[in-house]
Amino acid sequence: MTVLRRWPWPFLLLVLGAMLATARVVPSFTVSPTLVLAVFLPPLLFDAGFSMRAAAVRRELPWILLLGLAGAVLTAAVSFGLLLAAILAATDPVSVFAALRRLRTPERLRVALEGESLANDGVAVLLFVVALAVVQRRVIDAPEVLGLVFSQAAGGLVIGIGIGLLTRRILGSLPRPLQIVGTVFAAYAGYLLADRIGASGLLAVIAISLIVGSAYEPSTHHQVHRFWRQLGFLMSSAVFLLVGLQVRLDEVARVGGRLLLLVAVLLLARALMVLAVTAVRADLWPWSWRLALVWAGLRGALSLALALGVPATVARHDEILVLVFGFVFLSLVVQGLSTGPVFKALGITRQTAVTTVP
Repeated sequence: MTVLRRWPWPFLLLVLGAMLATARVVPSFTVSPTLVLAVFLPPLLFDAGFSMRAAAVRRELPWILLLGLAGAVLTAAVSFGLLLAAILAATDPVSVFAALRRLRTPERLRVALEGESLANDGVAVLLFVVALAVVQRRVIDAPEVLGLVFSQAAGGLVIGIGIGLLTRRILGSLPRPLQIVGTVFAAYAGYLLADRIGASGLLAVIAISLIVGSAYEPSTHHQVHRFWRQLGFLMSSAVFLLVGLQVRLDEVARVGGRLLLLVAVLLLARALMVLAVTAVRADLWPWSWRLALVWAGLRGALSLALALGVPATVARHDEILVLVFGFVFLSLVVQGLSTGPVFKALGITRQTAVTTVP
């Protein structure tokens, strides 16, 4: 039981679902992509963005953008297949945050990892929308692709900033229960409004979460954040279980060779990205921190939710779901459970942050 408690419940639900599907206990079914994107993803992303402190984000913003943008683009470039590339480009903020909360991680490293994960996800969900449009031949040439990218990004950010500023202005006049209701309404309204005009609802949610999260004082932030952490955990658990119920373990075993190659390639790509980005200021990034950045690139609920968001009519739908399941499974088993021991072996404590900040 002691060993079992070390495994996060969402991961156990993923394994349980796969075991039930493999044993044919649960009949096969498909999940509506619209349901996944509109119901599950907004709380996952809002929880991650709401956790970030505005001052810390501003201080580390150049590194967050460099790591987040470079990580998503490079991962997408080396993955096998367009949709698979976009899905696996997303490091998962829920998994990363959960791992870092258990550790005494230096603030600069923690903020860089959390911020990178959020920026990375913003890029990844944008790549996912574009990749899905290309695969479904809704866009067919470079000008149309660039137009879609611009409309998705600009529209999502404009709506997110607008709703975020409006929500932040009115929250202070509301009692605490209504503040929680207000943040929930803002997250889903931002997603639905952006999606309605053909913009990125997920980028809108990220923008809203960052703006609203910066409105709270630490004493009041904790209570609202606790609600979002619980909701994010609930949604994450549901996503893990739904994916598990649709993937049989024998199918994962059949793609085992390709899966291991995919893991190795993406881990190498992340290592090269981290080395390239941090090389410009090696004095700020000790080798122990660089290795920590490489190892903490977990995949989890967001990749699984994006995989569920692929319509069943898309070619190789089942193969995409199996590969993403296998990748997330290995990521959580190997990287997720070993993040603490690896960070300790690297000697990363909060005290090291004092000696490395110029």
